[in-house]
Amino acid sequence: MSRPLARLVSIALHPFVVFAALALLAAWRADPASLGRTALGLVAGVAIVAAFIWQRRWGGHWETVDASRRQERPLLYALLLVVAGGYWLWMGGRGASTSAGVLAAVLMLCVAGLANRWIKLSLHMASLAFAAVALWPLLPTVSVAGLLALPMLGWSRLRLARHTWPETIGGTALGVVTGLVLLALG
Repeated sequence: MSRPLARLVSIALHPFVVFAALALLAAWRADPASLGRTALGLVAGVAIVAAFIWQRRWGGHWETVDASRRQERPLLYALLLVVAGGYWLWMGGRGASTSAGVLAAVLMLCVAGLANRWIKLSLHMASLAFAAVALWPLLPTVSVAGLLALPMLGWSRLRLARHTWPETIGGTALGVVTGLVLLALG
């Protein structure tokens, strides 16, 4: 029973879900008029990345849909950066109310991508930690809920054998630090 629960937690707190929730909540609080544009940009971005992931998995290039091996990640990072850049432009670039948040997420992906040579940081943990910290000034109760969910997500990633302890802790640290940088500069 613990493996199905771990998979459920991993899916429910997947970076797609976490970043979509973060973007929608941030748009709702910072610029409600941008909600439609945000949703459309998210749908397009997630569709592009999901199609790539499914092609890599079902084409036999990846063992899992999670890009669980370090050597599977470079193309994923490159695509994520292109999609994030497109989303940033779609939202209005520097003039968008959520611009700093998108750029912080890009910074986080760049650091994870560079670190990938030595360690496969958990993007699940990084995205949830980043979202929890970034949401603190906008929605403190949601922020606390995200922080409280981190141990369960960490257990999930370890139970599914997608990451090691250092990869999970490293991903969490990356997300927290990137979120704090966003708050300090924002």
